[in-house]
Amino acid sequence: MGKRIVFPLRRLPHLSRDEFQAYWFDVHGPLVASYAPTLGIVRYQQVHTLHETRPTTVACFDGVAELWVDPARRSADVGAVVAASNHLLEDERTFIDHAASPIWIADEDVRLVGPTTGLRVTATLRRNPNITREAFRHHWRDLHGPWAMRHPEVFGFRHYVQLHTPANADDNPLARERQAPPAFDGVSEIYRDAPTASPEAVDALRQQFLDDELNFLDIDASPVFLGEVRVIVGEP
Repeated sequence: MGKRIVFPLRRLPHLSRDEFQAYWFDVHGPLVASYAPTLGIVRYQQVHTLHETRPTTVACFDGVAELWVDPARRSADVGAVVAASNHLLEDERTFIDHAASPIWIADEDVRLVGPTTGLRVTATLRRNPNITREAFRHHWRDLHGPWAMRHPEVFGFRHYVQLHTPANADDNPLARERQAPPAFDGVSEIYRDAPTASPEAVDALRQQFLDDELNFLDIDASPVFLGEVRVIVGEP
């Protein structure tokens, strides 16, 4: 498995989502790119939220920043690394609500490889409070995800990645220096095609899908949203 920094973002209250996303892309994105060689960032993408696909009582995120870092490519100049990190953090404070934006390093589990064109479904997942994170991961990885992939005529998965949260996710300097809230238990990255099954079959299987989510998810605390992926560093 690879690793990915996952940073679901909520904007500061005085900004609209459009204002937040414009600053993030036009100002902060190029700033991150300028420091990529110093910090060893080999890929950086922004997922800009367009709309929620399932309303929840937990506020939806305005986007997700995702970074892949290769420590071997990081500058040997410790002072330059610290200065770059501090500059990015200070700029984040001008538009990101850190107290409402968790950040952690997730384990990538690529379940299905396919075209990543078009919009992406992102699901930020909280486990059912009655189960452990290990039980959540087992149900999601070994039961729920494979079941959905067996029904492409309904769910249309063509590219699917599960981002699993390690036990020590909140014990990292990225979260501590931002005083971030606890990490989510997982994130789904899904690119989908339209269903080809009959409306009746789609409704029936989607209801089964939703019923199974109750076994491992706190659905009302797990925002799901459709977004546009914008690659800032790395290949599109």
